[in-house]
Amino acid sequence: MMIFLVSLWLFWTAPGDDGNVGQASAYDLRAAQDSATVADWTGATPLSGLQAPAPAGQPESVLVSNVPENDTLWFAIKTRDEADNWSPISNILRRTTLDTVPPAAVVDLRGAR
Repeated sequence: MMIFLVSLWLFWTAPGDDGNVGQASAYDLRAAQDSATVADWTGATPLSGLQAPAPAGQPESVLVSNVPENDTLWFAIKTRDEADNWSPISNILRRTTLDTVPPAAVVDLRGAR
């Protein structure tokens, strides 16, 4: 059995440094294969490749690569301000990648007799 790796995009709106005002200092995005692990936070896998936070209200995104096809992952993010205060965990997002293996070629269209 071949396992194909795929990528998926995550999108969110940048929070502010103080609520919906200003600009945060950093993000900590994590993933896990179940919601309980990502909710616990310490057992979830930190993901790299995030840019510095944009000003509050701006669209944000990150491409998560090398995800096995037909797999479900759970994601959550925290934000840090300039005083090194971390936000609570965000809502938990569930994403399932698609099966990218094409079906077998049709070799015979004759009907059953």
